Amino acid sequence: MTSIAPTLDIGALKRLRILCISETGWFDTATVFDDIRAAGGAETDQYAIPWPPFGPLHADNAAGFSALLEAETTDGKVRRLLFDTGWNPDWMDRRFAEEGIDRLLQEGRIEALIVSHEHFDHFWGIGSTLRHCPAMPIYLPEGFHPTGLAFIREQGHTGSVITVASGQPLLLFPGLAVVSFPMRTLLQVQGENVLYANLENQGLAMITGCGHGGVLNLLDYARRSFTGGERIHAIYGGLHLSPLEDWDSGRDQIVKALGDYGITKLACNHCTGRTAVEKMLASGLPVLRGTARHGSQTELFLGNGDALELG
Repeated sequence: MTSIAPTLDIGALKRLRILCISETGWFDTATVFDDIRAAGGAETDQYAIPWPPFGPLHADNAAGFSALLEAETTDGKVRRLLFDTGWNPDWMDRRFAEEGIDRLLQEGRIEALIVSHEHFDHFWGIGSTLRHCPAMPIYLPEGFHPTGLAFIREQGHTGSVITVASGQPLLLFPGLAVVSFPMRTLLQVQGENVLYANLENQGLAMITGCGHGGVLNLLDYARRSFTGGERIHAIYGGLHLSPLEDWDSGRDQIVKALGDYGITKLACNHCTGRTAVEKMLASGLPVLRGTARHGSQTELFLGNGDALELG
């Protein structure tokens, strides 16, 4: 895996399958934000909140975000990556077992973990991954806190930790690159990794955890940085438009602007917000609905056990 410069051809994939292991970060939004307010508010250090696995606070509300990427390269090889590792270890153990992720990890058939960002619902369940494959390489965004790095070690990690430098695309294998974007958000979290895949004869796919950097900013980065970036074929993951279900004219403009990218497949997770997805559908955007099973609460999101097929 090699470092690469901006404005580049990242190669192409024959196909990409993204399995949603869990898009359910939590079950009740009000409970999560009541906990944050009680702990001191938005600028609180997240590690001070006794949620699982650091404490029992509302353990029944904690779930997590995680997805499995299965890519076929142009030479016919199949490569697998885990994108994020959820929150509540009990929930992630269950979902990994239900989707066979535990077996893939045990057999060494998932080659690396990409952590999008340090938020609890994307990262704190890392023990559920490492107990099956402690030597797995881990890719982190720039800005990870020492507490988070120590937590990885405490979970028994024996492999390499690679920090993706901000604004410097890293080619994971031909057809797939990761980019770290600088940002600062709720609970002192900094930096977010975003994945960009190039699908043969189709165009680019963007894969986000939450998209804290702004979905239009992240798409425009692809347009100016990658060969073929003028064709945005698909988006998967979090767009962070209305996670608290609030709305305003600025968000309307973002939804309208998304129609200018030529997107043909749009698959969202929980932090996009139900209101945002309803607005997208009303505007005619090609949103893929889910099956609302395995703990997913709405078909508006591509949910737990659902998959996005590209190529």
